[in-house]
Amino acid sequence: MHVELLVEEPSAEAALHSLLRKILGSDVSFAIHPYQGKSDLLKKLPARLQGYRAWIPEDYRIVVLIDADNSDCAALKAQLEAAARRARGGGRR
Repeated sequence: MHVELLVEEPSAEAALHSLLRKILGSDVSFAIHPYQGKSDLLKKLPARLQGYRAWIPEDYRIVVLIDADNSDCAALKAQLEAAARRARGGGRR
């Protein structure tokens, strides 16, 4: 299995590199893709997910790690789910 992680910032990438090896073990590979903050990640997420849709193998997983900060958690979750649905071709529901 392989895990693609999309994170808000380079500091999250640095923390995850050491942590994920301990959690996932050597059987799972991963790549971490940092963005320049939450707004950058959210802006680029739909295109990134559509790009994955074109080639991602069955044994890949995508994880989006984003801080809620002062955002409405339910609204943020809905925004992420909508981006995922659109990337799958499900449109807006």
